[in-house]
Amino acid sequence: MKVLKYLIVPFTFAIILISGCSDKSQLPVAPIENGSLEKAVITNFTFTDIPIGPTGEGKITLVPGGKWQIKKYGVMENFVSSDPLGSGIMLHYLSATVDVATGEGTCQGAWTLTPTSNAGGGVWEGTYEGYRSESYVPGEWTLPLKIEGHGKGGTIDGMQLFANATLTIYTAGTTLPAFWIGKGEGFYKSH
Repeated sequence: MKVLKYLIVPFTFAIILISGCSDKSQLPVAPIENGSLEKAVITNFTFTDIPIGPTGEGKITLVPGGKWQIKKYGVMENFVSSDPLGSGIMLHYLSATVDVATGEGTCQGAWTLTPTSNAGGGVWEGTYEGYRSESYVPGEWTLPLKIEGHGKGGTIDGMQLFANATLTIYTAGTTLPAFWIGKGEGFYKSH
């Protein structure tokens, strides 16, 4: 029985070794057909923005419960960035629900930025969201925003943009925004 054990073990290893061999070599991974192994290029930038004026689109309504409801309120803004692809005129559509008494509440919206530099006709499109809080200065609110965007068309097609901004919002007689100044920083990724 002991002799049989000593014969079975070497034969088992020999069978495994022979069956594992092949004349065809195998690639450990399938080749990339449509992708790229290039690293993404990260470009950091800073920016400021101020409103130019409303577009006349959207509406503001006082709803039960003492809330201002702002729906798709169009605003043009001057967006000035340390990077020429991030400077230009921005059109955004603000939606928010803020308390009439405190002026605090959620804000979100969609935006399109047309760069003033030559982007080959491309534009940035994206969304933002944040929560507006009263600051320590009467008639002033702070709104930190998380911003995401994508390049559409031209030389920025397929690029991704991520940024954080803080808006200082000023009012005139109500808790509705009359003017704001935004400052922030972010980056965009390109390949």
